[in-house]
Amino acid sequence: MKKKTKILSLLIVLVLICCSGVTVNAASNANAKAHAALKRQLKADKQKYYQYSSSKMRYVYVDINGDHIDELITEPGYGYLTQAIYSYKNRTVKTVAAVGQGTFTKYYPKHKVIYIKNSGHMGYLCDYYKQSKTGVYKLVAQVGKDYGSRSYDYKPIKTTYYIGNKKTSKAKYSQYIKKMLKGEKGKNFSSLKWKRY
Repeated sequence: MKKKTKILSLLIVLVLICCSGVTVNAASNANAKAHAALKRQLKADKQKYYQYSSSKMRYVYVDINGDHIDELITEPGYGYLTQAIYSYKNRTVKTVAAVGQGTFTKYYPKHKVIYIKNSGHMGYLCDYYKQSKTGVYKLVAQVGKDYGSRSYDYKPIKTTYYIGNKKTSKAKYSQYIKKMLKGEKGKNFSSLKWKRY
């Protein structure tokens, strides 16, 4: 009986090892396909935004949504498109998030959230939280900071909080963010291993 139990246990372990190997291999194959498709997007962004420049565009591959397949982040650097995030799914590359007049600040893979701090211009800055539920990151909460004609070094004249598009109190806003992130610590976009192309 003990011998049968040992054999059965050994078989279960072997099956688990084989299955995990297949899963890792499938994920790495999917990632290789994603990189090949996203490389074409990288070239397209370079040609579109840097065709008259000798500078190199910053970019990075990183898994921001926790699905083990990298996304591509490019940095065209234009006011209307400072940075863009692309993903590859169902044999298609699509833009899943973009920011103008600012940069991506933090990402929360477990809860599929992106945080953008101080995006804006002309005396008005916003902090955004965007979340992905269908593959595209959509605005879920924001803080609007009105500086008027003052320097950004000072406190804003007025601060307005929103959940979705509805105004709310600071307390309700903070509670919403806390509930959404559930204690997950964000990872900084600035600490990624950016490259130039």
